[in-house]
Amino acid sequence: MLGRYDIFHIEGYLVQNHELIETAVKLAKKAGLLVSIDLASYNVVEANLEFLHKIIEKYVDIVFANEEEAKAFSGKEPMEALKELATKCEIAVVKIGSKGSLIRQGREIVEIKAIPANPIDTTGAGDLFASGFLYGHSLGMPLRRCGEIGAILAGNVIEVMGSKMTAAQWNGIRNLLDTH
Repeated sequence: MLGRYDIFHIEGYLVQNHELIETAVKLAKKAGLLVSIDLASYNVVEANLEFLHKIIEKYVDIVFANEEEAKAFSGKEPMEALKELATKCEIAVVKIGSKGSLIRQGREIVEIKAIPANPIDTTGAGDLFASGFLYGHSLGMPLRRCGEIGAILAGNVIEVMGSKMTAAQWNGIRNLLDTH
C-alpha cells in the first residue's frame, strides 16, 4: 500500500505507540518514501524524547516543530534548536508563531515571515503549515516557496474557529498562491 505514495507523515501525538511508529517508519523507508514528523506538543516530546531522537536520526527526513517543541527536543532557543534538529534529518523546520518560521537544509537557512492575519484560533495552524510545506516539497519547489505555502495556509486557518475553512477561503488561498 505504501508504494502508491511519496511521503509518510507522522502526527506527533501518535508517537506514544513506539512499536507502531517504528514499524511504520521502517516500512515507509523500505518502500522509498520520504518520512516527515510533526512533533505535536512539548509534552509529547518530553515524554518520548529518547524515542524521538532515535527515530528522527534513523528514519525521518523532515521535522516540523514549534519553538516549544524544538526547545523540549534540544534544550535550545529557535535558531540553535533548528541547527541541532538539522544535524539529525535532511530538513528541519521551527515555527515561531507570528514571527514566522525557520527552515534549514544542509547549510541553507531560510527565514519565512508569517502572513498578516487576524488570529482567532490557532487550531490546525501547524498541520496546515506542514501540509502546505510538504505539498510544495512534493512538487520540487525550493525551501522558501515550500515555507511560503505553509505560512499562507497557517495564516488563513488561524482566522477561523477550528480548522475548517470555507470554499471561498480556499479559493482566496489559491489566488494568493498564484500571485506569489
